[in-house]
Amino acid sequence: MKRTVLFVTATICFVITFSSVHASRQSSETIHWGQPNDGVQMSLTSTGSKLQLAFRNISDRDVTLNLGAMMANGKVLLPNNISLNFRDAQGKTRLFKFADKRYPAVAGRLDDYVVPLRAGSTYTLQVTLDQFWCYETKEFSIQLLPGTNYLTAQYEGTAAKLVNLDMPAIKSMNFWLGKVQSNTLTLDR
Repeated sequence: MKRTVLFVTATICFVITFSSVHASRQSSETIHWGQPNDGVQMSLTSTGSKLQLAFRNISDRDVTLNLGAMMANGKVLLPNNISLNFRDAQGKTRLFKFADKRYPAVAGRLDDYVVPLRAGSTYTLQVTLDQFWCYETKEFSIQLLPGTNYLTAQYEGTAAKLVNLDMPAIKSMNFWLGKVQSNTLTLDR
């Protein structure tokens, strides 16, 4: 009886482990990535009403990304160094910058949104189309038109911008300073 329980437990653990590895391998194979720049790649996928942005370090060295700003000591993350190039179904192109409308003003501390990315690692975040706005056209969200719409995410790395008195050493961090674009995501409506 004890051997049977042990065998069944071992079999279940093997099946679960194999299934997770297989699912993980499948999902990473179906993700499309943009062209790498200095070891960093970016991906944009759609998961229902949300978009998933992923950063991947394909180099053999660790990098640190500055995605934008953090409010309230990291309780609110604002990846405002990310923007979306949008081409609607009528062929009109415009640039949308991240701007979470839940936080239209700042009444406190801001810090840099620091993401350490070890060699071979991936960092993923979710955003929605209503978290972006176009300064040029004053559109406060991306509206998909009937037909085929196209989105390409872009990120430009910066050094520390929000240096506070209690964290002056953040200026000396080795931030990744390149530009990278994701794959182009096709959204049909």
